[in-house]
Amino acid sequence: MLTGNLKKFYISIVVPSFLTIVLFIVSIYALVIPSFERNMMERKKEMIRELTNIAWSLANEYHTEASDSLLSMEKAKILAAEKIGNMHYGSDQKDYLWITDMQPVMVMHPYRKDLIGKGLSDYQDPNGKKLFLEAVDTVAQSGHGYIDYFWQWKDDSTRIVPKLSYVKAFKPWGWIIGTGIYLEDVKVEILGLEKQLLRMSSFIALVICFLLYYIIRQSLKIERKRKEAENELLLSRQKYKSLVEASTEGTLMMLEEQIIFANLKMADKLECNPEEILVREFGDLFELSWEKASSQVSRPNKSINYETRIKYGINVGKEVILSISKIDFNNQNAFIIILKDVTRQKQFEKETDQLSYKLQSSLLLMNQPIKNFAREILYCSSESTILEAAQLMVRKNRKELFIRQNDQLIGTLSGQDLAERVLAKGMSPDKPVISVMSAPVEVIPEKALLFEAVLLCRQKGLSHLALADIQGQITGLARLDEMTNLEHNSTGFMIHEVEDSETTGQVRAVYQRLPVLIKALIDSGANAYSITRVTTSLADAITKKIIELSIEEIGLPPCRFAFLVLGSEGRMEQSLVTDQDNAIVFEDEDLASSFEAKSYFQKLANKVNHYLDYVGYDFCKGNIMARNPEWTQNLATWKTYFTNWLKNSDPQSILDATIFFDFRCLYGEQEFVDELNKHIQNEMKGKAVFFHHLSQSVMKFKPPINLFGNIVGDSESGEKPHIDLKKLIFPIVGFARIYSLKNNLAERNTPERYEKLLAQKYINRDLFVELRQSYDFLMLKRFKAQVDLIMKNKKPDNMLNTADLTEIEKGMLKKIMSDISLLQTQLNFDFKGTA
Repeated sequence: MLTGNLKKFYISIVVPSFLTIVLFIVSIYALVIPSFERNMMERKKEMIRELTNIAWSLANEYHTEASDSLLSMEKAKILAAEKIGNMHYGSDQKDYLWITDMQPVMVMHPYRKDLIGKGLSDYQDPNGKKLFLEAVDTVAQSGHGYIDYFWQWKDDSTRIVPKLSYVKAFKPWGWIIGTGIYLEDVKVEILGLEKQLLRMSSFIALVICFLLYYIIRQSLKIERKRKEAENELLLSRQKYKSLVEASTEGTLMMLEEQIIFANLKMADKLECNPEEILVREFGDLFELSWEKASSQVSRPNKSINYETRIKYGINVGKEVILSISKIDFNNQNAFIIILKDVTRQKQFEKETDQLSYKLQSSLLLMNQPIKNFAREILYCSSESTILEAAQLMVRKNRKELFIRQNDQLIGTLSGQDLAERVLAKGMSPDKPVISVMSAPVEVIPEKALLFEAVLLCRQKGLSHLALADIQGQITGLARLDEMTNLEHNSTGFMIHEVEDSETTGQVRAVYQRLPVLIKALIDSGANAYSITRVTTSLADAITKKIIELSIEEIGLPPCRFAFLVLGSEGRMEQSLVTDQDNAIVFEDEDLASSFEAKSYFQKLANKVNHYLDYVGYDFCKGNIMARNPEWTQNLATWKTYFTNWLKNSDPQSILDATIFFDFRCLYGEQEFVDELNKHIQNEMKGKAVFFHHLSQSVMKFKPPINLFGNIVGDSESGEKPHIDLKKLIFPIVGFARIYSLKNNLAERNTPERYEKLLAQKYINRDLFVELRQSYDFLMLKRFKAQVDLIMKNKKPDNMLNTADLTEIEKGMLKKIMSDISLLQTQLNFDFKGTA
């Protein structure tokens, strides 16, 4: 008697296979053969129509010659009829054309010469059809057409068969030209096809039956072996369960990536019950990928230790050591995992490594030239009073002032000088500033390193130094407090400088030092996420300062507004090659007020965009900037834009608008952005077609790799291909954008989007790790290539010369391209454009 599993096998495998065979045979006879008959008949009809048209053209040629008096009309008819009569076709050259007139009288017939010149009005086929009169009626109605009748088989007058002819009128001579096909020919061809299909389907059916027989037989053997293995496995499980439970350390046993045993000691470590552990996955318990952990254990009975943290229970975040060993478990690979606490020595070593990293990072910064961090010098004349000097320092928000006499620096005045020499001694502020200044001016070469400047200040008790170029000209100022602060927060130092700037020129000077900072971060081993946070933080500070300076010039805005940044800045992922992508949304007003607001914000946008271009953020080539009137609108208009993109736009318009879905508020009213986001989320519900079109931007990407797996690049520069890294990273960014929008996630930054997609289980951890590694690799390569070009005084771009890559890096690029293809497959599956 069959077991339950075998019954299920028969129902799920054998029956569907048998039904498939039956459906295959039925479809051949019910669909394929009738379709073939129709197609064959259409081809035959097309053939006789074309042959008749050729004969008609031949008659027309002779008629034209007769009309041109090249020969008589009667002679032309005779020659035409003779020529058409000699036209034979078919496999045995016995198929022919014939001619009658409209009477009808037979004009020409190659096999029935007895009918030539005779009237055919009463001529009938064996079924009584007056076929020649029907031909006359057909051409009289439409000039041409098909007729069916019975006629002799080619030149055999004893054999009468069905025939289908095509007839066409030649009006100048009153002729009817025709030819036909024998339906017997078609039937013979179809019969041959049916025999071939019958033999083929029979053979396929026999092969499938044989395979089913073999599968069923093997399944019976496997079922018997499975029962035997289950019994052996049960005994083995009991043995290992006893060993795990007897262990004095926290112990797990895993088989096929599932936890099958956990002892009480492990439950104590995790502060939970053993039963809770058994229903969890390894990745739920520890901050360590099981795939990574198990792949390193190659040989049985050899242990590998990993440092990780607990993710489950009360002790979340506690650092532990996992010792993992491979064992043979009933001819399967199983793993024993033993949990140990991190010792004090290990903790000390880890803290030492972290401190060493910080010191190395600071050392890299401190070995940069001091000129990269210099401030502009503030001067006053030696004839100025103490009061005038102090007022200048307050107005410019500076802690020191240089005294100049005859274009020479003769001394400095600091806030400490004012406190100790003026206020403490009650000196009159009307006295000349030279009476309280410090002299001489301490100078250091601008090519000196940052740590050398700090050392000099501390040795001499100075708060600042003047920098001099190779000709001895003073070029800038270095302050001790800012140099010291640079050790801890270089980005904060530069942002502080931007915030203190009073002109766009000063802002530009800060921005031009950004590549130096990025190079130091790359050299110190910073990841892509940290670097993009630096570039974006500085870009945000610069844009805010530019907006403030612009408002100071043109006056306060007439209503509330928000300045939006889009694209890479909206995602907080700017590189060193970036253009402006921004827009303005202002408060809804009445018609008159809206016109006034539109005029003001258009003026503001022009200034902001031009100043940003001057600082170093190029104009957008696609003109997606606030200075474009289309992208400076009130809130209601912006809502209409997004509604149209989501509902009515064609695919190309949606792709062009992709950049607008990565927006955030940089300056002004966050409330407007929140309202716009809420509107988008409401409008986006059920918009499957929108997401289908949006996914096409990723689907259309073609990796720069040929059929042989070699990197070919996006363009050729010299002999080696170059890859556009911006294009290559686009699918990774686009994939995160699409799924974040689909699931109403608020995150804009690509790594943060992937973190949220992982947390909410929209993607699995393996995919998350692959995408993060790909993103970091491409962004770091992009930054490094851009910094290298800037340091060579060349214009940076997004191109990567593959000749500069190691074989490992090329392998990584190929893996990324392969992963992108998988992303495209998933997008194609998830977004088909149907609800």
